[in-house]
Amino acid sequence: MPQIRAILGHASVETARGKRICSRHRTGKERHDIQKGQLCLVVRGVPSDLNYCVDSARDVLEKAESDLISLRGLIEGGRPAA
Repeated sequence: MPQIRAILGHASVETARGKRICSRHRTGKERHDIQKGQLCLVVRGVPSDLNYCVDSARDVLEKAESDLISLRGLIEGGRPAA
């Protein structure tokens, strides 16, 4: 049987080795950096990686979980996305 490919392989949790910019809060009054030693969610991508602070990571993962549940419902219900 063929192996199942991991679709979330580009997401990981890392400890920042240096200051990083939180991709969700790049600008505006909520702008902040992820400091050296803090945990962050990293989504590897092209052309660049996205880094999320712990608070933003919770929201990003909650949205991803909701999207996966919706996709599963479509697959199990036999209905294509609109």
